[in-house]
Amino acid sequence: MSELTRPISPEDTFSRGDRLVVSLQEGDEWAFAEAFHLYKDMVYSLAYRLLTNKSEALDVTQEVFLTIFRKIGSFRAECSLKTWIYRITISHAVSRNRWWKRRLWNRTTSLDLGLQSENGTRPLDLRGRNRSAARECYSKELRSALSESFKQLSFEQRVAVALRDLEGLTYEEIADVTGVSMGTVKSRIARGREKLRDLLKDFRGGDSL
Repeated sequence: MSELTRPISPEDTFSRGDRLVVSLQEGDEWAFAEAFHLYKDMVYSLAYRLLTNKSEALDVTQEVFLTIFRKIGSFRAECSLKTWIYRITISHAVSRNRWWKRRLWNRTTSLDLGLQSENGTRPLDLRGRNRSAARECYSKELRSALSESFKQLSFEQRVAVALRDLEGLTYEEIADVTGVSMGTVKSRIARGREKLRDLLKDFRGGDSL
């Protein structure tokens, strides 16, 4: 399901969102196909970053679009379609996370973690060409450390950091998506980033968080 990883333009989703809602609520099959094309990458990416497991992220992606299909009639445009889909994705991820916690899920998974600077999005490149064997070993260790460190954040911190530093949402958008105050959003992001810095202090890459 590699097509889920193709990046799309945020402007695309916002410009088409309003038009899509009417068609979706009318049961237009082409509209559902277009919605899937526009939002599948966003849903999968966020689910993967919150659950750090590709199989679970794919399952959540399917669940999200089934929910959209079933509940689009109740959508009242009190927020954008994109925000509504973010909320559905987080809701399903929360449920899946709780399901795994009850079964003491604790295995190592990989996470291609991109980090956003305050000046814009710049993914942390761990896969550059012509790396030495030592550098490749370091990169693998750092990816593993990032994965394990990200999982040690509280789920609320993980959501906030992922939406801000990985999805590139503004503080206002995150507050809208999560339904908490902007102050709470900023606090969760600050605490999440600080915890990541502390957990990654033995890696040079941790200095840039």
